Amino acid sequence: MNYTHIPFYRWRLLIERIKGLMVNIVCGFIPSKKYRILVREYFLLYRICPGHPPLPVKKRLQPINLAFGFNLGFARQTGVAIASLLANSKNRCAYNIYCVVDNSVTPELRDSLAGLVKTLDHDSSITFLEANRDFDQSLRGSWSLGVYYRLMLPALLPELDNIIYADGDVIFCRDLLELADLDMGEHLVAGVQEKPGGYINSGFLVLNLAQIRQEKTYEVWLETSRRKQYAYPDQDLLNVTCQDRILYLPIKYNFLRTYYMIYRRGLIHPYDHHDLKYNTVMLHYFGGLKPWHSTRYYLHDLWWKYARLTPFYEDMLAKLKT
Repeated sequence: MNYTHIPFYRWRLLIERIKGLMVNIVCGFIPSKKYRILVREYFLLYRICPGHPPLPVKKRLQPINLAFGFNLGFARQTGVAIASLLANSKNRCAYNIYCVVDNSVTPELRDSLAGLVKTLDHDSSITFLEANRDFDQSLRGSWSLGVYYRLMLPALLPELDNIIYADGDVIFCRDLLELADLDMGEHLVAGVQEKPGGYINSGFLVLNLAQIRQEKTYEVWLETSRRKQYAYPDQDLLNVTCQDRILYLPIKYNFLRTYYMIYRRGLIHPYDHHDLKYNTVMLHYFGGLKPWHSTRYYLHDLWWKYARLTPFYEDMLAKLKT
């Protein structure tokens, strides 16, 4: 058989599959679940190099609009995300940060987050938006109502045409300059594919608020969410209702820590490997192994580096030790 015609990326996929098989065989002989996880992470996770300095640019004059949505359980973690973003955007751009919250986020926590923003970048601002009651009757299983906070943005920000949204369990390794003037056209949402077939992860989005309001997609979200129960309420809802109207972003904008599986399935094009490795914009700690629960897993130390910049560091560290 002549192997010379096989594209290089298919060889890489084959090698990754063989490596995965061998690692799984080895793990079969390791009795400790903890060490099996460590072995798989060391050999199988896709490696990135955060901290690679970006090219210098003239500072953008107009702030970039960015939103988060959280309750008390994710307030401090969102502070870490904000700290990482402002630290990596210094002298490059500022942000208008909008936080959709409920009354569990106390005035003291809001003041701490506002102080954090002013300390790290006096040109950036933070605004707290009270979550509305529109999704109170929506089906969500065991998920908190907070999963729908991102979908409230078209109603809560009628003066904006577009906004970037990010989850709280993330850190930013780059600024968001490249998305500041993204042409959405008639797409309703932009996001990163989580698996083949066009299904996106809702942890990082660009929402075309003007188009959503014009087409009354917000009302569709309300009606559909009250009628049908989804496994991942907001994420499945977005993928179903915005089908064929999604603009796909490079994986560097929402790099899941376990994305080696996606890489092995071919979603990362060979030409994108360098860009992903050295220019990852957002790292998403997707899944159950959060860095504030443990420091032993891949890239968890990077999260704690930015946690040190927040007023919550000592409290979170104390909880980790207990």
